Parts: sequence; C-alpha cells; structure tokens
Amino acid sequence: MDMSFKSYKDIPQDVIEELLAPVYGPMEFGDAMLEDGTVYSSTYMRFPYAKGYMIDWWFSSRLNNTNDYQFWSPDHGTFEWAENKKPGTTVGATHISKEQIGDAIIPMQISFYDPADIVDTSRFKEANISCFLVAEVRLQTGELLSCFLHVSRDTYYGCELRNRFWAPGDTREYTRQMNKHNIEEMGSLAEFLPGLYLRENQK
Repeated sequence: MDMSFKSYKDIPQDVIEELLAPVYGPMEFGDAMLEDGTVYSSTYMRFPYAKGYMIDWWFSSRLNNTNDYQFWSPDHGTFEWAENKKPGTTVGATHISKEQIGDAIIPMQISFYDPADIVDTSRFKEANISCFLVAEVRLQTGELLSCFLHVSRDTYYGCELRNRFWAPGDTREYTRQMNKHNIEEMGSLAEFLPGLYLRENQK
C-alpha cells in the first residue's frame, strides 16, 4: 500500500492546532485507522508536581546511558546517543536503543527535530506549552516505524503530557501494545521525575 505519511513533516496541522488549544482534543487516548493505512493514536498522562521543563531536562540532559534507560522502564534495553547529540537539547539528536513492545524486542533509532519546523513556537507561552518534542522512530535499517509528538502543558497541579503517534502501515493491535508501553514508561517517569530533578538541581 502506498503511504502518504513519510516523515515528521507530514504531521497534520489540525492536530498541532488541537494541542495548542486551551481545551482537550476529541481523542486524548485511543487509536484510529486513517484512510492511507496509517494508524493514528494518542495517550495522556498527568505529572503531579512536575513542570514541562523537567520533562525536557530528562530527555535533553539527564538520560544518557543504558542504566538510565532501564531505570526509567523495565521494558527498555540498551541505549546510547549517536555522536550528533549536543548538550542540553534533543534537537538534531538521535538515540539508538532497544525496547520491548508487547512480546517483540525492537531495535530502533529515534531522531528528534526542531519543533519550529512544523509549528510557530511563539505560541507556546500562551498555550502553557513547556515541552514540545517531535521525533521519528525508525528501525536501524532506516524503515520508518512511527512519528510522534510529546507535548507538555503546564497546569495548576504540575503538567499534563499529551502524546500523538502516527505509524504508517502498522496494525492496530501493535499500536495498542505501543500505547500500553508508552503509558507504563511515562507513568514511571511521572513518579520519579519531580524528586530526581529537585535532588540534582538544588543549588
């Protein structure tokens, strides 16, 4: 089947507008098959006592090796950043890892891109967006597995992380396994992140 979804630049603008709006979208958790064969899915997680800049810190500065990766989630395997990683940012960086999705061990590389490629970042402040990660997930052979957005919106209790995934040619069963994995790993991050950030950033 010929897929129209080829890269992160194909992420629909209506979904980006949905994430910038002060309300919730029609599908904060679930999945749907699109006409071109892409599976679109979403997950939602609350982070009490954590702000989005802490999530950004975890990805851009604190997550560095396999020990960190496995501490984050027992479904995580090996992890390393490629040589393109710059200190303090994920933009332009790629991490090479293995993760267990359902019963399968998936060797993958996740490349992060500049949000400004697809969204007007000057709108983040008004929308209370404090972390906006956009990435492509590929097999180590280069085949595109999915594209995703991790978008954090600050709230009175901390922040909420709203995730969107597009998987070209995927099956809904696999996507549901991926959503389950995402909820488990982000739930783990929500539990340990506030304390870890405070301990390691106290002056």
